[in-house]
Amino acid sequence: MEHSKTKHVMGTEITITIFWEEDPNQDIEKVFDIFHDLEEEFSRFISESSLSILNKKRTCEVSNTFIDVLKKCKNIYTDTNFYFNPLINVRQLGYSKDFHSNEFKQEDAELQVNLDLETIEIQGNTVSLHEGQNLDLGGIVKWYGVDKAKEYLDEAGYKNYIVDAGGDIFTAWTNDEGGKIVVGINSPYTKDTIFATINVENTAIATSGNYKRKWTIENKEYNHIINPMTTENNNEIISITLIAETCYIADAYATACIAMGLKKTLEFLRKNHIEGLIMCTNKKIYATTWMKKYAIQYL
Repeated sequence: MEHSKTKHVMGTEITITIFWEEDPNQDIEKVFDIFHDLEEEFSRFISESSLSILNKKRTCEVSNTFIDVLKKCKNIYTDTNFYFNPLINVRQLGYSKDFHSNEFKQEDAELQVNLDLETIEIQGNTVSLHEGQNLDLGGIVKWYGVDKAKEYLDEAGYKNYIVDAGGDIFTAWTNDEGGKIVVGINSPYTKDTIFATINVENTAIATSGNYKRKWTIENKEYNHIINPMTTENNNEIISITLIAETCYIADAYATACIAMGLKKTLEFLRKNHIEGLIMCTNKKIYATTWMKKYAIQYL
C-alpha cells in the first residue's frame, strides 16, 4: 500500500512516499522533522539560525551536524577542483532575500568575498570565518537531509520508499519480481514535459539546473549557480542529472558541473566514473554509457 505526504520545507516541495501495509504516518512526520530542523539550523533567511549567527559573528560554536556538513563541503570543494564552493555569495548577483520574495537588487554587486574554503577554521565544534567569508549551505543541506531521511527510514525497517526533495531523490526498492521505480527527468526546454525516464533502485538521483531559479536586473538575466572562478553564471549547461550512492554527492557534483561548463564536466564524469545526463542550452544532449542504456524514454 502506498502512503505519501508532501510539505513545503527548505524552499521546496518535499514528498515522502512509503510502500507499507501499516500506516507509517508517524515516521513520515519524523522525516519531515529532520528537514525542518536542518532548515532552522542552516537557513540564511532565518536570523537566528546557526548559519546566520556564524556569518554575523565570524566565530561560533555549532552542532556536530553543522561540522559534518562543513567537512563534507570541504571534501567536495577539493573533489570538484573548487567549482563547488559554499562561500559563493549570490548576493553579488542581486539574490539577497528569499527567492520567493521576488526582490532582486544590484546593491551587493561590489561585495568583497573571500572564496578560500580551506581557510575556514574548525576547532572541535567552533567554526571561525575570515573577513569576506559568508557561508551559504542551504543547497547541500537539502541534499544532506535526503540522506538523513534515508538513514532514518532504513533504521525504522522500511524497504520500499521514495524521498523526493524538489527533484533530489533517493529510492529504496526491493521487488522479488524484478520491478524498479521509474524516475522522470523534466525537460528544461519545454515546461511540464518529461525529457527522459530512468529505472532506478536503491540509489540517489539528483538534477541541477539553472533554468528555474533565475531573475532579471536592469535587463540582464541571472541564475543561482555561479562559477566561482569568474563569479558569474556559466550558461553552457542548462540541466544535468547525476546518479550516486548519496544525494548530497549527486547534487553537489551536479551543481559544480554546471559551474565548470561542458568540457570540464565530461572530463570530470569520466575521471570519477559518474553516470549522468547533460542537457545544454544549445539543446545538445550528452549521456554516459549507463544512462543511455537504462533510460526508458530519451527524446
